[in-house]
Amino acid sequence: MCVADTGSASRRRVPVAGGPTAAPLTTASASDQVAVIHVEIPPGGGMPEHGASQIVLIPDSGTVQVRHGQDVHTLVPGSAAHIDTGERVSLANLGTEAASLMVVASPPEFASRLAAWPIV
Repeated sequence: MCVADTGSASRRRVPVAGGPTAAPLTTASASDQVAVIHVEIPPGGGMPEHGASQIVLIPDSGTVQVRHGQDVHTLVPGSAAHIDTGERVSLANLGTEAASLMVVASPPEFASRLAAWPIV
């Protein structure tokens, strides 16, 4: 069993202007199937188009806009999005408050890549 919380997890900043911070809660050392990452996107911030892993986005607070090609979806607490391996998406927080979401990634190596991002 692996137990972690967002308050004690090491936070890293995505190396893009207005990028979110991410705190891996589980990694490949805890599971060979999935990783869980807590992500916070600042108001007006986001992530440019990216994608490699299978991802589930689950908002905790705020609003996150997910763009997939010409499709645009708005995620709010109580909703979720599944992004398949290789699908490319961008994320944006168009609100005035930080958006917080849990990200479930498979394979878990995605979380290991966060180690290269600067510590907050």
